[in-house]
Amino acid sequence: MIYIAEVELPKGTLLKGRYVVERSLGSGGFGITYLCMDNVVGEYVAVKEYFPKLAVREGLNLVIPRQYDIQEHYTRVESFLDESKIASKFVDVRIVRQTDSFRENSTAYYVMEYVEGPTLVQFIRSNGPLKAQEAVRIAEEISLGLRSIHDAGFVHGDLKPTNVILKNERAVKITDFGGASLRDSFFMPLHAGVVSLHYSAPERFVRCIMPTAQSDIYSLGGVLFFLVSGLDPVPAPDRLKGIAMADPPTNYRLRRVIRKAMAMAMSDRYQDILQLIRALRKRLF
Repeated sequence: MIYIAEVELPKGTLLKGRYVVERSLGSGGFGITYLCMDNVVGEYVAVKEYFPKLAVREGLNLVIPRQYDIQEHYTRVESFLDESKIASKFVDVRIVRQTDSFRENSTAYYVMEYVEGPTLVQFIRSNGPLKAQEAVRIAEEISLGLRSIHDAGFVHGDLKPTNVILKNERAVKITDFGGASLRDSFFMPLHAGVVSLHYSAPERFVRCIMPTAQSDIYSLGGVLFFLVSGLDPVPAPDRLKGIAMADPPTNYRLRRVIRKAMAMAMSDRYQDILQLIRALRKRLF
């Protein structure tokens, strides 16, 4: 039995008899995303593979570490596929479209549209912080995407600058629904226990507290903070310890929006995404 150290699928690998791997687009703690050619429609797509840390390959097959519980592994594979099912429910040009999912190589995959463009992190690192008007325009587009998610009865749960792609420097695409869950539900998604240090709301750091619409609003406030400053906001756990978050370098009216969106108490934030959208539109100047 030979295990290979290289975890990424080699170029030319054929998945489901139609998706040909071109290269890796990136990886995280739960998976690897590939650029693939869809031989059926003749277009590039992005294919995400469930591949947890410490896993290895035997040929193309995923082999889980010995310390993993086999039943837990299968549960996580199901949750990974649930991520695709959740994302496929959203019909909005601001949300990356999911098109397919399948099992293969002892793991699972889902397919989504391939969007060319930098993440917000990549864009800000290359171009520097944005002026207030442009930051508000992008934040409003993200808000409208979140509205579609919330109206469908879900929350994103892991909104941050790396999960928003900027297409043609104008349109936004929200991606990565590993933290998504039904609102007012006890359903525990794959990434429910994973938080983003600088962008997750304080309640997310409390064990078993599921994300809410107010959690997404806090995260969006953090994204807006990043857009105008180029810096990550102070983590919520540090703020709970009394470490103050400095106001970002922007005008007073926009600072007020960011402060309210990122209020530590859920009741002090905008109570739904429409309130935040209205506040942003008042500050388009």
